[in-house]
Amino acid sequence: MNSSLSRLGLSVLAAFAPPMLLAANLNAVDVASLPGDRVELKLSFDEPVAAPRGYTIEQPARIALDLPGVSNRLGAKRQELGAGNARSLTVVEAEGRTRLIVNLDTLVPYSTRVDGNNLYVVLGEQQPGASSAPVAAKPAPVSAPARSAAPAAAVGRAVSDIDFQRAADGAGLVLIRLSDPTITPSIDERGGRIRVRLDKTQLPEPLRVRLDVQDFATPVNFVSASSESDGAVISIEPTGSYDYLAFQTDDILTISVKPLTQEQQEREKAERFSYSGEKLSLNFQDIDVRSVLQLIADFTNLNLVASDTVQGNITLRLQNVPWDQALDLVLQTKGLDKRQVGNVLLVAPADEIAARERQQLESQRQIAELAPLRREVVQVNYAKAADIARLFQSVTSREGAGDDRGSITVDDRTNNIIAYQTQERLDELRRIVTQLDIPVRQVMIEARIVEASVDYDKALGVRWGGSYVNDQWALYGKDGATSFDTDGRAYLPGTDTMGSYTLQEGTSPVPFVDMGALNSTSGLGIGFLSNHLVLDLQLSAMERSGNGEIISQPKVITSDKETAKILKGAEIPYQEASSSGATSTSFKEAALSLEVTPQITPDNRIFMDVKVNKDAPDFSRAVNGVPPINTNEVNAKVLVNDGETIVIGGVFSNVQQHSVDKVPFLGDLPFIGRVFRRDVVAEGKEELLIFLTPRILDTQSIAVSR
Repeated sequence: MNSSLSRLGLSVLAAFAPPMLLAANLNAVDVASLPGDRVELKLSFDEPVAAPRGYTIEQPARIALDLPGVSNRLGAKRQELGAGNARSLTVVEAEGRTRLIVNLDTLVPYSTRVDGNNLYVVLGEQQPGASSAPVAAKPAPVSAPARSAAPAAAVGRAVSDIDFQRAADGAGLVLIRLSDPTITPSIDERGGRIRVRLDKTQLPEPLRVRLDVQDFATPVNFVSASSESDGAVISIEPTGSYDYLAFQTDDILTISVKPLTQEQQEREKAERFSYSGEKLSLNFQDIDVRSVLQLIADFTNLNLVASDTVQGNITLRLQNVPWDQALDLVLQTKGLDKRQVGNVLLVAPADEIAARERQQLESQRQIAELAPLRREVVQVNYAKAADIARLFQSVTSREGAGDDRGSITVDDRTNNIIAYQTQERLDELRRIVTQLDIPVRQVMIEARIVEASVDYDKALGVRWGGSYVNDQWALYGKDGATSFDTDGRAYLPGTDTMGSYTLQEGTSPVPFVDMGALNSTSGLGIGFLSNHLVLDLQLSAMERSGNGEIISQPKVITSDKETAKILKGAEIPYQEASSSGATSTSFKEAALSLEVTPQITPDNRIFMDVKVNKDAPDFSRAVNGVPPINTNEVNAKVLVNDGETIVIGGVFSNVQQHSVDKVPFLGDLPFIGRVFRRDVVAEGKEELLIFLTPRILDTQSIAVSR
């Protein structure tokens, strides 16, 4: 009996004792599948534990259970479940508590129950007699709430419950249920926290907790509830960029903390800093609008002129806002508008100000129509008078004042403008000419085109052969005698200037193997001669290297924003046949050209649109007497400092060639095959670099009296 009472006392103590008094250890987790696609998790402790507080997340589907005062003795933080809807279990211990996170495929209801030293968590349909955590209804765009504790029975004005939810747009919702809907909260933001104070409101002991809601992926990290003198305080700790909104429906007060995108942050920043006046505070009930305007005028030391039609009263409460924002709010509320001239502020109804301005514009138009016309000659020095006149007519035609009066004529010979206009438009023409008729800055562009080449050739070969003539038969090498005379002597290649064959009786060696080095620079010959036999062996070698560099340096000067081109080269003629059979002479251009359009920026840098061509004919590969054109072209748009040299293009090519000429089969024999083949090694390197250097030319402006 005493033992049963002791166990009962421990269970009651575990259920109602504060979490910090518990010191249980989580030793094991077992998973079992139940009928109806349900999963049961059995958590074993060395001491009784209280029922956990939990919340759920819909995306991704998770169930989180907090076990205060529990230590993790499982060893691993993550455990694969693989049963039914449950995928894995994550166990995290921090700040004197252990959190169990059950990762699911889809969110389902769950229930918990404590039995001695074991805690059972059933995922799926609610079991009879087990406590459960609510899950958000499907139609609602928020996840299931995280409850701080079971709703406490409230007496009088009190907080009944505190929940947390995640909205579909990522906002964090703090739901505060009040026992009396008439409770008025006081909400402010201090030190990066949103503080909700409920005066003369009780906060039950089970609700005085600190909720960790970071797993909801909202701007809210923590929600803390505490009781102060004669009131309750709920503190919300957000992170990052956010905006919050508070609203109350019946007995539920909702604080919505929404994350801000980069665009929303910039827009909010622009709106926040659009007013720059000194800040003031106004708190009036049913005060005359004219009195409010007078207060703002006294605060800003502005002279105020209010129209007689400015009437009515206004109620306002503004705390620490810029005076220009306060003025705009007052004017917008009463349908007023303002115009400021110097330090004089004119306030009147918006319709009245608009009507007055329309009347002024009409008066100005009538004056312009009746104003006398005067003739004046305006000299243009640097720009084209026709361009200035066309620009002036385009600007004044949009104004719509007196377009049908007067005239503008241009004298191209003297580059002058003859204007027959009113005095006002003549003054405007002179202002335009003064601002636009200025010397254009000039730019010199120097391009340096560097072509470097390195060549290396090496060849090693052998040439041997001969002939043998005896009576009526002969033996000779490649391209030897082709016929015999009547005496049976062979005809062998001779040295006849006409290219015919002469009778040499085998004295001229004819090669059996002709693998000598081409254009050889050295050689060694061995010969044997008898009455009927000639043998000859020649070893030849060649090695050649060379370096070359070609530098082209075109320069061009042009005005700002004007295109300049310099061209140097030749046109190569060739014959071209037409469909009728007639021939005509056409030309192919091979030239060095530089085409550039510079633009000087306000900070004296140069933006250039550059095109560089370096073309040259290649006569070594001519086809029908027409050489192909080797083209090197660079197009670029670059921004360069004045006098700075940059590389706008570069091409590097490396050609390596190794060739072997040999007699079939014999050239592949080891050692002896050396006298039946020729080896040639060739390497070539070419590099093209284009350097560009722009310079702004210093020109002295010439003052011209008008």
